[in-house]
Parts: sequence; structure tokens; C-alpha cells
Amino acid sequence: MNPRMKIAVAAIAIVAIAAAGIFYYRSASDDHAHGDVYFCPMHPTVTSDQPGSCPICGMALVKRPPATAVDPSAAQLAGSGSLDPSVAAISLSPEQRVTANVKTILVSPSTHTGELVTTGRVTIDERRVAQVTAYAAGRIERLYVNFTGDTVRRGQAVAAIYSPDLFSTQQEYLLSLANRERMRKAGFADARSASDDLVESTRRRLLLFGMTNAQIRQLEQGGKPLYTTTVTSPVAGVVTQKLVVPQQYVTQGQPLLEIVDLSVVWVEADVYEQQLPGITIGQQVTITTPAVPGIAFPGVVSFIQPFLAGETRTARVRVELANPNMLLKPDMYVSARIVGPAAPAHIMVPKSVVVDRGQRQFVWIETAPGTYQPREVTVGERHGESIVIQAGLTGGEKVVAEGGFLLDSEAQLRGATSGGARATSPATATTTADPHRGH
Repeated sequence: MNPRMKIAVAAIAIVAIAAAGIFYYRSASDDHAHGDVYFCPMHPTVTSDQPGSCPICGMALVKRPPATAVDPSAAQLAGSGSLDPSVAAISLSPEQRVTANVKTILVSPSTHTGELVTTGRVTIDERRVAQVTAYAAGRIERLYVNFTGDTVRRGQAVAAIYSPDLFSTQQEYLLSLANRERMRKAGFADARSASDDLVESTRRRLLLFGMTNAQIRQLEQGGKPLYTTTVTSPVAGVVTQKLVVPQQYVTQGQPLLEIVDLSVVWVEADVYEQQLPGITIGQQVTITTPAVPGIAFPGVVSFIQPFLAGETRTARVRVELANPNMLLKPDMYVSARIVGPAAPAHIMVPKSVVVDRGQRQFVWIETAPGTYQPREVTVGERHGESIVIQAGLTGGEKVVAEGGFLLDSEAQLRGATSGGARATSPATATTTADPHRGH
């Protein structure tokens, strides 16, 4: 046989062997695809076509349930969303549904009042904070408020101050009164007018030094300067700060006490940014707290903070309400129920129905008895333990209310094991690449 003939025969033999190999591997791959597959629950990449043990952990290989083909008509169900084509439907027997605790509910359009429940904290009304200050420099002879937290009335005496400047001004006022009487008897019109101006000027100085009209009348009737001047509270409330002590020297304008009127308080509640469109000024709010059981305090939204807290993505909503008997204390934690207008009918489901995959949310639909398929949905506002489904569901469909995360985990596990490694035999199972993969 000449060399050219030998080369031709060798080429034909090589082509025949290659064709046989391709046919063998494709047949083996088809057998592997359509036959039983066993995998390790702890190492899903370890697979085999026969029962055995995992070469890594020694755990017995588990038979993978066959994937159920997706019914093309299932994607045409009444929902506005579509089934996830990348995930095969999962079928469970009645016993498996009980074991996995898979429960479904029938969804239907419903309405709600736009009610929002959140937490808040009682704070003081900043408009009802007052400071008692010294109108004249001097020495505190006596404090009538003994401690922080004491309750005072409007006009109640809170301190007595001896002021040299005020004492001398009182003397000037008494002298101006006596001078006015002399000028009236003298009969000079210009002198009487000047004396009247002097009395009025000195009286205004006494008022600027903190004396009241009643104290000035007492000074006129007594004819002698008052040694101390009584400082009174401009408001009724609770002393929140005691800033001086008896016998302390104070300057003009120095704060002595801080008093807060707690008959009206604020509640500052945190509202997430997606809930803000449902909040308006004047909206009715009901405040409750475990510290005062059985009592609901009505209030209204008076202010919405114009910026968000970067860490929590929430804005403060201020509620103003009456505080009878001062039952609500500053810094007390409360629950705020904000009632809004009735919203149009829409689909609402429990929050446990929605499976969050990061940027996408899914629900599991029961496409047939015992068969489940994920569907992407668009979620909206949250109301308590329920969430609004804006798109992806319509009334009359069954969704998985319990066990959805287990179904999602099973779907991801099947996806991981379907492309994993295959062991050649139970005794020699390895994590090497599947030789049939890609054919």
C-alpha cells in the first residue's frame, strides 16, 4: 500500500472514531439529563447518576426531584406581571406541603383608610418655654422655688432681689412725686408740666427694672422704698431649670429659672420617605402609650420636617395635642396612628407573601394544585403588617402566604445543582467538572 493510501485510511479511521465518540457522549449526556440525579445537600455541586455518599462530607446523596416544565399558558394568567421563566415550577405532594408548611391565600381588591402607624416621642412645645430673668443687677435674697420640677402659677412670686439701682430709683420716684405736689401749689404751669414729666420718666424706669404696677402703687402708698423687689413668673408651668441659688449676685438680664407650660405638648414621629405623600398638615392623629393604658389622645399634624435623616431615611412629623393632667411626659415613647382619606381599592397582601431578591420582588403563584411558580410584582406602601401590590397580581389568584422563602431557596438550590459537577460513580464521586457539560 502506497503512502497516500495509508494516510487516507488513517484519516477515515480518525473521523469514524470521533463520530462514535460524539455519539457516545451525547447519548450519555441525554441519559444523564433524563435519568435520576443525586446530589449532596451540603455540597450541591457534587452530583451523581447513582445513589452513594459525598466524597467531601460523607453525607448520603439525595435524589433531586424532577423539574416540572413550565406551562406556557401559566404566563398568561390574569396577573399584570409575568412568571419568572428562569425558574422551573416546583410541584409538591400534599405531604410535602404539610411538611414545608406551605399555605396559600386568595387575593382580592380591598380598600383602607390610608392609616399609618408609627412610633414617636413626646417633646415640649417650644412656644411655651419661658425664662424668668433679673431685670436689675443685685443679690437674690430669697428663692420661692425650691427645686426643679416644681409647679408654678402665672404671676406667682419666684424670687426676691435686692438691687441698689432699683432702690435708688424708688427714692427718685418718691422725690419726684413730692416735687410735683410742690409745683402744683406754686401755680407755675411750666413747672407743673416739668414735674409731671419727671414723675412719668421715673415711673417708666421702675417698670423697666421689673416692678409691677401693683408694686409701684404699694411704693406710693407706703412712701418708703421697698428693700427687695419680688420677681413673678410670666407663665404657668413646670420649672425645668433652676439656675441660681439664694444670696447669689446676678447681673441685669441673667436667667433665674426656666419654666415650661406642659398643658400642650408635641409628639415627633418618624415617617419613612415613601410614606410622606400620605401625610398633610391638619391630618388627624391618635396618640397612645403603654404608660397611660386605655386613653387615646387626639391631635393634628402641625409640621412636616422639610429634610430627611440620612441614616434612617425618615422625616420628623410633628403632632400637636392637649395634655390634660400632664399625663404625657417629655421624652415618653408613644404610638402615633395617622388617619388619612380612604384610598381606592387595590391588592393588599401580608408582608410575608413578598420575597425580596434585592432590586426585584416576587410572589409565589399557585398555577395548579400543588404547583408553584414565582412572579415579579411591584410593591407600594406598607400599612401595618400588609403591603400594597401595585402591579403583578389581580383578584382571584392564589399566592403563597407561608413557605415562600422555602420555595425560593429550593428554586435557587435546584438552579445551583443543575449546572454543578457530576460524579462518575457513588464510590468515586468528585467535584471535578462534568465531562458531558456543553455537549
